[in-house]
Amino acid sequence: MKQERLRFGELWQPPVDFDLDYREQNKACKHRLDALVRELGTSPETLREIGSESGEKLREIFTDTDSKVTPGYNLPKNLDKWTSLSPLHKVPLPWGAVLPDDDPTDPHRWFLFRPPFFGFLFSFIPVASDNFVVDRTLFLEASTGLVGNEATMDCGDASDFDYASAIAEAQVAFPFEAPTTGLVEVLIDAQSTIGTHRLEMEDEWGWSEGGADQHNNLMMNVLHPNVPEPSVSLMSFFRGEFEGDDAAHHRENLTSGQHYFAQLFSAGPVPGGQSVVVTVGTRTFDIADANDVELHSKSNFQWFINSVEVHIAP
Repeated sequence: MKQERLRFGELWQPPVDFDLDYREQNKACKHRLDALVRELGTSPETLREIGSESGEKLREIFTDTDSKVTPGYNLPKNLDKWTSLSPLHKVPLPWGAVLPDDDPTDPHRWFLFRPPFFGFLFSFIPVASDNFVVDRTLFLEASTGLVGNEATMDCGDASDFDYASAIAEAQVAFPFEAPTTGLVEVLIDAQSTIGTHRLEMEDEWGWSEGGADQHNNLMMNVLHPNVPEPSVSLMSFFRGEFEGDDAAHHRENLTSGQHYFAQLFSAGPVPGGQSVVVTVGTRTFDIADANDVELHSKSNFQWFINSVEVHIAP
């Protein structure tokens, strides 16, 4: 593979023969490699299958465990579920100052939080092999409840195997005093403003394979030692794989301006009577691999956190 890559690269050094056809020369290199592989007692298909299985196992290692991710909901299409989750949903949005069924002696009563929020939290964890560049643009305005991330993974010159991932979080934060001990349950009503998946792939030289997964979630966390990790709710997902031809994908699963909601529970209990910080926002997790494929991945998700309801789950 290395010898053929060098030979192929030399074809395009000046002075260049303008009669050379890039695709035909690429195809000739693959034929030579296929012949060599068969002489060694195997087949190109077997090697590709091994590569695909190895890539899938690596993807599973870095991907969030599915059991930790709960589904998100389109609010109008799941109105019955939304209205059954809290007594506060008996009145229309936006809510006024008087909350229905607000019993101050009930340790499991709901507390309502709306913009402006005065705290915020954000993070970014990029992982990339030599030929990938991973970056993030943060959108965060706590006073209006705006949270969002644009995550990019760009591989302009792929080798035999290149890998990248991006984890980006943007959250607003507020204090909450737990009336009793237990898990913190959170209901998030969020309005989607931007929700786009983009993926471009272009064939380079070699046994070309590649693709990307893009996930966007609403999320919550409680900043307390008993809560080891955030809780996330999947709102939009896209997966694109290289199928032998140059491709450009653009996907919008969410409706701009529409309300969506998530029901989330903290990953551990908090003690009653303690004041904790609750964070709510969005989390992007994107992952890509490229084998002789130029790849450009971009996901852009921005939300307005319209309201957050918090209580200690019964």
